[in-house]
Order: sequence, then C-alpha cells, then structure tokens
Amino acid sequence: MKLIYVLLSVVLLGCSQQPVETDWTYEKSISLDGINPIGLVSDDDQYILSDGDHNRVVKVDYTGEITQTIGEFERPMHLDYVKDKSTQRLFIPEYGKDSIAVIEGTNKSYLSITDSLDAPASISMFKDEIAIADFYNHRVLYFSNGTWQSLGSEGKKLGQFYYPTDVQIMENYLYIADAYNDRAQVWTKNGEPVMEIGMNDNLKAATGIHVTATELFLTDFENDRILIYDRMGDLKQIIEKGIDKPTDVIQNDDELIIANYRKGELVFYKKTAIKRKQ
Repeated sequence: MKLIYVLLSVVLLGCSQQPVETDWTYEKSISLDGINPIGLVSDDDQYILSDGDHNRVVKVDYTGEITQTIGEFERPMHLDYVKDKSTQRLFIPEYGKDSIAVIEGTNKSYLSITDSLDAPASISMFKDEIAIADFYNHRVLYFSNGTWQSLGSEGKKLGQFYYPTDVQIMENYLYIADAYNDRAQVWTKNGEPVMEIGMNDNLKAATGIHVTATELFLTDFENDRILIYDRMGDLKQIIEKGIDKPTDVIQNDDELIIANYRKGELVFYKKTAIKRKQ
C-alpha cells in the first residue's frame, strides 16, 4: 500500500509540473473617434498616438477619449517617449518635414542631425543612442558614442532595406521593420546585419515592430494580423481577431495594444495561460 501511495505521488507531481505557457488572446477594442493611428506609445494609463492623416499627435484615455492634443505636425509617424524622474520627452518623426520634433513640456524643438533625412518614419531612443528609420533613403541612421552611422542601402538582400518604417534599439541589437521587403532585420550596434525574420511567413508590409525581453511583435499591415516571434526569430503565434490594417503594437505589462489604422481603434490582447499537451 505504501508503494502505491508513493507511485501515485510521483504521478501527481509529474502532472503538476507540466509546462504552462502563455498565448495572447483577444480582450477588447476601443474606438478612436476621428483618429487614424500610426504610431503608439504608452504614458502610464493613457496612450499617445500619431494621427498622420490629420497632422497631429493626441493623447487618449482607456476609453479612447482625447485628453490632450499635442501640437500640429507634418504627417507624424512612429513615436518614442522617454520619461524619468526629471524629464518627459516625446520624439516625433515628421515624415512630411524630414525632421524629428522633440516635445518637452510646452517646449518644441528639433533634433540636430548631421545628415539629411527623407521622410523619417520612426525613432528609437536608448540611453544615449538614437536610431531613425529613414524611409525614402532606404536606411537606418544610428547615433552612438557621439557619431552617426548610416546603416543599409536600397535592396532585397540581408543588410539592405526597401522602405524601412520602424526601428527599436535594445541592449545589444537594433530591430528594424523592413516594411516592403516584408520582414524584420536584426543588426549589431557595430553596423552588421545578423538576422532576418519573417521571410517565410507571407508578410505583406511589415510596418511596425516591438521587442521585449522574450518576444518580437511584427505588424502585417495588408494581411490584418500580428506575428509573434521569440527573440531567435522562431514564430510562436499569429493573432488576427479584431485587427484591421495594424500600424503599430506595444506591450504594456500583461496587455498587448495594437493600433488599427483603418478602423481607428486600439485593440487589446491579454496573456492567457495555456497548458500544452505532452
């Protein structure tokens, strides 16, 4: 009898230790009245959106109501927002003005760049580093250690771009949405391309990218979906429910927020525990 109890305990322990993973599941959509969002960043429990069709940047609350209009801009694109104890700075690429606006409080200035932009589509800030997706120049401008580098050229090969639209700097790498090559690229900070992601996944216009410690999210604009990869570039999940011409995506705690350009919406997904069959 004692042996039976021991064996039963081992079986139960084995069952309790089955790996539990998480998937992203649809939660809700909120309407954005008169807003066609392109870029999306979070500010605590509110969201800052670039509304390129209406040449403005707005802040909305969790119901989608506009709480603040942040100036007028010439087709603002993918934003970045830097907030710490001493400062709050919003960086706004002006696609129609070939410049990067910087909003700090009520002050507006422009980022000094020792090169010419042609329709900047995105900016990413990381410590003292800056990266800009330079759309019509088919490149990424990267600033580090006081020096600007021009990364890439027009083309289809790894290390070349065809209208890059979004960029994010992480601790060791740069991640770029190479929109009309229908893929993402990963570069070292020494200017070396090391990986392409999504080449076999039938993407059509990879317009937005968001990277966390464990996942990479890529918007598939024309196919109305988000593709979710691990950091090694392996596809984990595809989400489609509620998604219509997505332009940007961010993770905020355990929520995934997607900017629906066509419908003028924010779409929310949440992490749900999934027990995989062994």
